[in-house]
Amino acid sequence: MEELLQQLADVNYSGAPFLIAYGITWNICGWMWLRFDSRTASLATLFQGMFALPLALGIMFSVGAFENRPDTGIVDELVIIIAMSQLLVIPLLIAIFIRSDFPLIPFVFSAAGAVHFLMYTWLYQTFSYLVMAVLIAVALAIVYGIKRGGSGPSSAAASSACFATGILLLLHAVYLVISHMV
Repeated sequence: MEELLQQLADVNYSGAPFLIAYGITWNICGWMWLRFDSRTASLATLFQGMFALPLALGIMFSVGAFENRPDTGIVDELVIIIAMSQLLVIPLLIAIFIRSDFPLIPFVFSAAGAVHFLMYTWLYQTFSYLVMAVLIAVALAIVYGIKRGGSGPSSAAASSACFATGILLLLHAVYLVISHMV
């Protein structure tokens, strides 16, 4: 099993293409929180995956990940469950949006993503996903604690949460790419 997981990690650069794509979209959302009204920025944050996923798949295709992918058998079911795990937060995000607590959305969505990343520690057999998840959680806590508005986070705090998430995703992607090249 370990050899299979190592082959999967090698072909996929341990998920770096996804981290790059989502890192870009999280940073764009951070910028949007500074330039647009909070409702528009929250919608962009909620739907950024619609742009990141095709970008990530395009990167995967360009590096030959689909052609060279090992037959992972039953692990495929686990990968699907891991990928879908963060969707469980969607009902809460919808409720937050309906209540117009827009700046809270990046915090909840990013925290769900951090939990989602923990499982990739096992899948790609690298401790770095655990470190990244912890760093995202700590960054969110710091931003929330420092940049809190009167009754909740401000748009500036939402922007900082998006930037912190996006930057950490991109830094982790760089680490993974370099570690696969060495």
